[in-house]
Amino acid sequence: MRVAIAAVVAAAAGAVAAAPGPNPDSAFEVDVAHYRYDDSAYDYCYAEYPSAQTYAPVADAQLELVQAVVRHGDRTPVNYIAPRAGDEPWACDAVENTYLHAAGEPAQNTTGAFRQVIAVPEWNRQFGFENQIWRGSCEEGELTDRGKSQHHALGSQLRQVYVDKLKYLPAELSSTDAVYLRTTHIWRTKNSAESFLAGLWPRRSIAPDTAIPLHTYPKRIETMYGNYDACPRLNSLLSEITATDGYQRFLKDQGPLMARLAHTFGVSGSHWEGSWDGYFDALHARKCHGMKLPCAPSQNGTATAECATADDVAQVARNANYEWAYKYRDGPQAGVLTRLTIGSFVGTLRDQLQARIAGKTGALKLALYSGHDSTVWPLLAVLGADNHSTLWPPYTSNLVFELWKKQDGRRVVRVIFNGQTLRLSESAKWCDMDACPVDTFFARINQFIPTDIAGECAATS
Repeated sequence: MRVAIAAVVAAAAGAVAAAPGPNPDSAFEVDVAHYRYDDSAYDYCYAEYPSAQTYAPVADAQLELVQAVVRHGDRTPVNYIAPRAGDEPWACDAVENTYLHAAGEPAQNTTGAFRQVIAVPEWNRQFGFENQIWRGSCEEGELTDRGKSQHHALGSQLRQVYVDKLKYLPAELSSTDAVYLRTTHIWRTKNSAESFLAGLWPRRSIAPDTAIPLHTYPKRIETMYGNYDACPRLNSLLSEITATDGYQRFLKDQGPLMARLAHTFGVSGSHWEGSWDGYFDALHARKCHGMKLPCAPSQNGTATAECATADDVAQVARNANYEWAYKYRDGPQAGVLTRLTIGSFVGTLRDQLQARIAGKTGALKLALYSGHDSTVWPLLAVLGADNHSTLWPPYTSNLVFELWKKQDGRRVVRVIFNGQTLRLSESAKWCDMDACPVDTFFARINQFIPTDIAGECAATS
């Protein structure tokens, strides 16, 4: 499959100067530059948050549980491009009130607070390694100071809704029984959760009985994103999907742009072939900070005029959005791919809701799951979100599931995405996301929950 994809990109290299044009055989319903994604009000850099001013509770009902699945905040790129002269530094200096304690001992502050500092030493430039990492205080893929502020703001907004307006969550967290917290093993999701909770309960002490347990799964059994090591069938499914005529037409149509940007970025290899993920990340991380877009490496010390443009950023976004939708929602085998990517985590959410209905969750009121775009996006595909809602999840995207009990005993689930009731596609309006009967909700998501994930992941067809 990689050979086929590479051939498409290589064949396009001779036409890198040509702008992508209409292709009547394209997989897109209209000209690829204007296919049906309304991104006029879309901002990848900032997600919208729920607002106490516009939020209204479900009528004649009592709130029983809130599950918040969030994407981490603003971060540095995870797809590395060698820095260019004049690049601005990345800042990740904010203090993190993190502490350690020995296993088996009380969760108390025995080591003192610390903050992580990424140091780029002065000798780095002297000995010629300056082109191996950018300037500043950040690692690749690290939460920036802006990302921490975004999650603090999100937590503050939810405090206005669930503490101040609804009186659902306690104003002060005297016991952690009301909160369940889980993140992936990656630091940016941990730091995002920490910042979120600092906004939700800003005066929380570090006393032992208020230390919130932070649950993570080992990387090898993680379920909050596609686990390709544990589930090898994901690789074969992706190969099948990208080999389809529709996806190959899409690659051919946009091949000239991909080839030109690969040259501009100075990148090559399978990671940069056949997918727009890396290009989207490299461009948008810089765009969100107002940084200069990448230019081609200098030749013999002479600067080049070949640079990525704002139009490139917009088209890469369209391509990346189409790619994700094709793979996880619209294309052949999309349902199976989504099931094996996020289905086990969907099962976690369902089981927690069912446990609350059965009265088995004790004092639990809020479950916070801090993950990635690859957590939020497949969940949106499971729910059948419309094209606007399935634009690439912005930093700090927040998908909230609320369980309400009506006065007559019936239970409903409300789904809120980035401050608004989730909108479904015309072909998938299976329920009212403002108050979906819980049995209808479970019937929908059960289709995506594997009963034998290990067996399904090992299957070849």
